[in-house]
Amino acid sequence: MLTEELQNSACALGETLRASPSVQAYLKAQADCAADPEAADLDNRLLAVYKELLGRQQRGEALQRSEIDAFNALKNQVRQHPLIRERDATLEMVKINFRDSAENLNFPLGEEFAALAVTTIP
Repeated sequence: MLTEELQNSACALGETLRASPSVQAYLKAQADCAADPEAADLDNRLLAVYKELLGRQQRGEALQRSEIDAFNALKNQVRQHPLIRERDATLEMVKINFRDSAENLNFPLGEEFAALAVTTIP
């Protein structure tokens, strides 16, 4: 169970991280992708094809080489879209920011922050 002080500190950390330039850039890039019909369609199609192929594979079906090639072609097309490229680049910056923040918390907490988060969050 989290103490009120710890919960308040965690909320403050979350608010600080959300206000960071890297997260704000990501949120804008994500909104730009969602607002662009072409980018949104590419994202949705890639996710749908991925889920379908993964489901079939998990059921033990063998995927045809042509299906895998078509999926990879779609993935490359998605990665080439400028708005999606920008969103993915800003997401990488968020990951770096969050990793650095976790590393900065490790010493004061006396243990690895990520492991603490996993063990205390239900």
